[in-house]
Parts: sequence; structure tokens; C-alpha cells
Amino acid sequence: MSLGEKVRTIRKSHELNQKEFALRIGVSQGTLSDIERGVCLPSCETIIALRNRFHCDLNWLLADDEYVSSTEVRISSEESELLSIFRSLPHHEKNELLEIVQIKKRKKKYPNTD
Repeated sequence: MSLGEKVRTIRKSHELNQKEFALRIGVSQGTLSDIERGVCLPSCETIIALRNRFHCDLNWLLADDEYVSSTEVRISSEESELLSIFRSLPHHEKNELLEIVQIKKRKKKYPNTD
């Protein structure tokens, strides 16, 4: 997932249109559109605004999707998409989703993959 796609994911997860989201991160709607389409990259100030206003992980936002964390664990595109969506969720929704997954895991008795 490109940087622009990640920005779009953050915006959509907060159910904001481009105009509303652009106002919150201090750019014009046109600039946001260009960022989301990959025409241009966000400035450092815009990236900091994304982190501060939407609590997104800068490692996720700026890193190559094929690698996660400093251990460079290779992940599939499905795992990358799931992680991207999860990271863009508000904190209370992350907790709710984790509870659902834990319940599902207990019901199905999946082996521990830790």
C-alpha cells in the first residue's frame, strides 16, 4: 500500500471527506487529493499533523508494507491490509476488534501462533 493509499485509509476510517480531512491536517483539498493519488508526497508538517490528530503510527505510515518493525518480518498483502486497517481504527475500536478475534480463536481452538 502506497503512502497516499495509507492517507486515504486513515481519512476513510474516520469517515471524513477530503475537504474535512484536509482542514484537519492543514492542507488544501487539492493537495490532499494529490497525496492520495500519489502525485506528490506530504510535507513533514503534514505527516506530523497526521500523527498528532489521527494517532497514526509513523513507522506504518512511512515504511515499506512488506516489512514490519525493526525485525523486518515479511508479511503477505492480506496481512498488510489488515494491519493497515487496524492501525487506522480509533483506540476503542481496536480493543473491540481484538476481543472479537480472541473470542473467535477460542471458539475455533486455533493453535497458538505466538
